[in-house]
Amino acid sequence: MNRFLSKDFLSGVMFIAFGLTALYFGNHLALGTPVRMGPGYVPHKLACIMLILGGIISLVPLYSTATPSEKKSIWIPVGGAVILFIPAAHYLVPLFDAAPWLVAVAGDWFQLLAVAGLLALLLLGALVPIYGTARAAPGALEAVETPKWKPITMVTLGIVLFAVLLERTGMFPALVALVLVASLGGEEFKTVEVIGNIIVLTILSIVVFKIGLGMNIAVIEGVW
Repeated sequence: MNRFLSKDFLSGVMFIAFGLTALYFGNHLALGTPVRMGPGYVPHKLACIMLILGGIISLVPLYSTATPSEKKSIWIPVGGAVILFIPAAHYLVPLFDAAPWLVAVAGDWFQLLAVAGLLALLLLGALVPIYGTARAAPGALEAVETPKWKPITMVTLGIVLFAVLLERTGMFPALVALVLVASLGGEEFKTVEVIGNIIVLTILSIVVFKIGLGMNIAVIEGVW
């Protein structure tokens, strides 16, 4: 089967798509610093993590099915170029009259790592069909299954409800809606497990975001 249509490769692409979408919609939020985090700091870092994970997940099946000659002719040069790209961009971009967003990316090692992964994926996506082979041996990769629309729809709807309710009702009602709606996408709806998930997520969210990070998030709007 085609190496670019395998289950693992497309899973990585999905992570990358989510990460890029999060960066696009959150680019107007102030990042702040690790000491004084802005509203966009945590979403931005999570988006970068998704980009890094997506790049790794997509590259693994391509590398595992590559021939020895392909690894020598494509993977080694691309890997070397990407590794050199990170320090070169970090130290050289600020020396030129570059756009502010480019300087910001070059100054953050975390973002540079995400960009380097995407660069490697783009280069390999262009070079593998030309100098290597786009097809893997039979059985080497897992084919994509038919999408299960019920869990996809319910989880997506739960996330949307959480985003809509968070500022209007507070974190606790938003988490209740998220867990309840997302749980409806499963094969079984177990009340005890759903209640347990709500309690655990609420406690963790309060400890991490409200107490630990000191973020201005209401647990219940107008109450706390």
